Amino acid sequence: MKTYTILLFLFVLTQAQAQEFSVESLLTKSDEDLLSLFNKVSEDSLVAEKIVRVYLNRARKEEDTIKMARGYDRLARIYHPEKNIMFADSVISLTKDMNDKTYPAMGYILKSYEYQRLGDLILKTENAIIGYKLALKNENISQQIFISDYLIYTKSIWGNKKEALELQKERHRLMSKGDYFRKIKESTRKGIKQDFSNIHLENELSSILNFVFCYLNLRDMDSTLLYYNKGIRKLEIYNGPYKVGFDEWFQECSVEIDFYSGNYQKAIQASTLLLKDSKKNLTKSSYLNLNFFKGLSYINYGEYVEGINYLTKADSIFELENISLQPYHRALFEKLLEYYDAKKDTKKEIKYLNRLLFVDSIFKKNYKFFEPDIIRNFETPKLLKEKEDLIKGLKLKNEKATYELWLGIGVLFLCLLLLSYYFKRQLLFKRKFEKLMNQKESENEDHTKINTHAIEMSSNIIEDILTSLERFEKNKHFLSQKISLNDLAGQFKTNPKYLSQVINLQKEKNFSQYINDLRVDYALKELKENKRFRKFTIKAIAADCGFKSSESFSKGFSKRHGIYPSYYIKRLENLID
Repeated sequence: MKTYTILLFLFVLTQAQAQEFSVESLLTKSDEDLLSLFNKVSEDSLVAEKIVRVYLNRARKEEDTIKMARGYDRLARIYHPEKNIMFADSVISLTKDMNDKTYPAMGYILKSYEYQRLGDLILKTENAIIGYKLALKNENISQQIFISDYLIYTKSIWGNKKEALELQKERHRLMSKGDYFRKIKESTRKGIKQDFSNIHLENELSSILNFVFCYLNLRDMDSTLLYYNKGIRKLEIYNGPYKVGFDEWFQECSVEIDFYSGNYQKAIQASTLLLKDSKKNLTKSSYLNLNFFKGLSYINYGEYVEGINYLTKADSIFELENISLQPYHRALFEKLLEYYDAKKDTKKEIKYLNRLLFVDSIFKKNYKFFEPDIIRNFETPKLLKEKEDLIKGLKLKNEKATYELWLGIGVLFLCLLLLSYYFKRQLLFKRKFEKLMNQKESENEDHTKINTHAIEMSSNIIEDILTSLERFEKNKHFLSQKISLNDLAGQFKTNPKYLSQVINLQKEKNFSQYINDLRVDYALKELKENKRFRKFTIKAIAADCGFKSSESFSKGFSKRHGIYPSYYIKRLENLID
């Protein structure tokens, strides 16, 4: 009965939800209700799209461009990055010639976020810069604060860290002005409800978080701890929707603070607790970072092997997930390379040399973009010589290893080719041998009928030469090493020209090939039938068959039957034994 009641409840609930999200039901709702409902179900892309389509259709009928942009804005938040970028472009295309406070800047902000999801830091930044300029132009302080937050973060990592701190101080001054919330309200869509008390705390926490991040990157640990403790106190009185996110950030940050402060044991303990806490909804990036700092803490604490174990875990996460790395992550691959270099594990050395080459290619690309571009757009450009030297140093360090790697690949490829050739040749030899074993002796004989009209000599002369050749073959006179065309013509009492012509047309081969083939066929027959003959060396067999050298015998045998006599003898012995 209990089960039936639960099923009935679920059925009623499903039916109620289906009715709530039906097109007919959605058409009765106001614009603000539709947008609020979208916010509640945005995780369900099918339902969210149904809501937005109703909103968009209404906007088209009203020919309200901003409402249409707002609809595409929502569509750009519910799909995969490529599709979301397409809808963000629709927002930009619709409003590019307008001076609205929100659009088209929001379109560039949306694109910036999606390029971050795709791991393209440069396109993310380019769109953020365009959005920032439009926010300044249209005096949208909310967008300015949001984008500057990203620019501070990016500059602190890839640009001049002191300038990132100055930009954060300017952002904080802007948020501290008395008219800040008035401007926030002016930037907010009419009809939307905001909890400005929580927004005020969120802004304070985000500002403190930025100060912690900037000072940490500058390794000013006193200032880092000052703002970190201020953030912890502020977080105690904040109960907004982002409390868990802020709390997890400060906890993860404490691991880095302990590490850079030299408190390695505390960093190990803190990272261990976070990694074991199943309630924490940690991202893959967080898992990588925690294992990374835990591994480095163990190494600096003197437990080298344990440290390498956690660095290997961090590397596995990097290998399996599409995680954007920061410059300090380079130490991950340096330490692993150093470890496997000491162990003389060439395979792993090559692996981590390739890792370093890969991350440095990305780092170099980012440095080249962010140093001239971000600073040129917002500050005075400066060149980070230390970073450029790091990249150049890595290139010099790995040139030899890269050469050896490619040389090794080349040698391996050549070995594979040779091995493939060897097996193919052995298979061919095997087939040739089997063919020879199944071949009857008469199949080796020549049966070509001579065309007497093709030779300018009498038929009597031709018949005499053929009779002489038959007798010559029967008596095995070809086994003599002193046979020549002239000598044989003299024995046959004919001239060499006639003898050569008859052999060419009757046997379809020249004189030398004719003699060699007779000798090879004799050797083949003797080897098959005469056990004693098989015991001879190749040189002795060659001499016995009329060849002047073992090389000429092997060459003639291979040309005639496709395999070498040594292979034939070996297979024959195995078969007969």
